[in-house]
Amino acid sequence: MPTNQARNSAESFVHRELPQNTLGEALKIVREEVGLSQEELANKANIQKKYLEAIESGRYDQTPGPVYVKGFLKSIAKILELSPEAVLSRFESEPHSLSLKQPSPVQIKSSGLSYHTTRLLAVGLIVLAALVYFGIQIQKIILPPKLTVLTPATDVMVKVPQILLTGQTEPGVNVQVNNLSANVDPKGNFKETIDLQPGVNTLVVTAQKKRSRQTVVTRRVLVQIDDVVK
Repeated sequence: MPTNQARNSAESFVHRELPQNTLGEALKIVREEVGLSQEELANKANIQKKYLEAIESGRYDQTPGPVYVKGFLKSIAKILELSPEAVLSRFESEPHSLSLKQPSPVQIKSSGLSYHTTRLLAVGLIVLAALVYFGIQIQKIILPPKLTVLTPATDVMVKVPQILLTGQTEPGVNVQVNNLSANVDPKGNFKETIDLQPGVNTLVVTAQKKRSRQTVVTRRVLVQIDDVVK
């Protein structure tokens, strides 16, 4: 006589017959035959009840996808003592299984913009970029140049009738001191010796590009009359 272990091993290879209905209907019939509710079977198979309901009613579009459904079917088949291979074969042979949600390799959502609208937007962006560029260039032209008077750094008092005026500006800028042009080197440096009169002398230094506004810096130099060299 076969032992209990041998009998149990033999019984493990015996599967229930899958009814000749749609897969969902067949699973429902077998579930009811073994006396399990949807909730009980879902708990045993460790799947959500709503997915079991969707499978039994053939609403595969309400499941997570074919990979998950095949895993669900294997678990359900084992609990209902059905052949997993037969269940999966039935699943793959049914036409409605082809309507499962399949992630497409590339999904590009349409923005809803027509070709004409997209083209207009592209042209608009190009025009805007050109306007910004030309605006920056025009601003560089019309903005007054930088001008720094290094010496004298502030208003000063001297006892000699001359003073060395030095400063920095941008290359190519015209610098004048009291309406007289100053020599500016290629780096924008300038240096001039200015004759002074006794009393307060006002030095007006201007810098201007070809079409820009002027930059003006003023220095006041006091020459003491008593100490002026004659």
